[in-house]
Amino acid sequence: MSGRKPARKPEWSGGTKDGVVSPWQGTRDRVRGRSRGTAGRRERARRQRVGRAATPRRGQRTSRRARPPTALFTWGAIALVVIVVMVVVVVGRSAKTTSSISFSYLPRPVPASILGEITHLSAASYDAVGISGGVTAPTVLHTLPLLEFTGKPGVFVLDGEFCPYCAAERWAVITSLSRFGSFAGLKTMQSSPIDVHPRTQTFEFATTTYTSEFITAKLLEMYGQDKPTRRRPVLRMPSKVEAELMKKYDTDSSLPFFDAGNEVIFSGSSYTPGVLSGLSRATIAADLSHPASPVARLILGASNYLTAGICDVDGEKPDAVCSSSGVKAAATALGLGA
Repeated sequence: MSGRKPARKPEWSGGTKDGVVSPWQGTRDRVRGRSRGTAGRRERARRQRVGRAATPRRGQRTSRRARPPTALFTWGAIALVVIVVMVVVVVGRSAKTTSSISFSYLPRPVPASILGEITHLSAASYDAVGISGGVTAPTVLHTLPLLEFTGKPGVFVLDGEFCPYCAAERWAVITSLSRFGSFAGLKTMQSSPIDVHPRTQTFEFATTTYTSEFITAKLLEMYGQDKPTRRRPVLRMPSKVEAELMKKYDTDSSLPFFDAGNEVIFSGSSYTPGVLSGLSRATIAADLSHPASPVARLILGASNYLTAGICDVDGEKPDAVCSSSGVKAAATALGLGA
């Protein structure tokens, strides 16, 4: 023996001693492994945070300003693309629908049979209708002095070819004026195919002349037919006198507009064009001879009102027209001649 005391056996700190594995080796290694794994994860997280904004802690509110601006830009760009696509689709569908509609219409002289039915109706048909509940009465102004054209009581009518309400009212205007004079060059027309009550069958005044020994009528067809571009041409601008009448009496710029001597005026159609929808011009003209028909009740009822207005400004001439029971009923309803 050397006489030395054997060295004190150190406490196990892991590893092996003389090839003998410590009984704590497994446990301590597992603990150290977890420690090293946790530290590794923390180190990786720290490295990932380098160069970017810190991640808010749990429970910490995120400021709107902290959001990356690229995200807002991305969503804004997506929304803009969606809106553009929707506009393109809507416009494309509208263009496709418009392109499939026929806008071409060639006015033709009114057939003699139809012209006779609308300009030479019997007084009995007008009298049988009288005034109709479905007709809006014109307005009485009692304006002085009365409107005159070329030394005669004046009647002014404003229309547009595209206008469905003008299309309906022309039937009443033509039947009324025909009781005081005659038309020449009257041609066919229909209302716009893209407006309400499309293609309402009617007539046009652009190439029409009217003569009467009792009155002078100015028939202004101001606007033409709608085009595929959804615009309509101006056929004729009003004269200075006509423009003054429109400004003074057609205050809401309605079409059609009817003025009998500045005494009796009407803005807009006196009855709905719907009654004429889908009917041919020949059918409408034939129905006027049947006072019980809805077409006759509205057109002839409106005609009696307009006729009463003209009679009031031209001295109740001709007597056979102005003294008829249908016109008298309309005059009484308007308070004329009292």
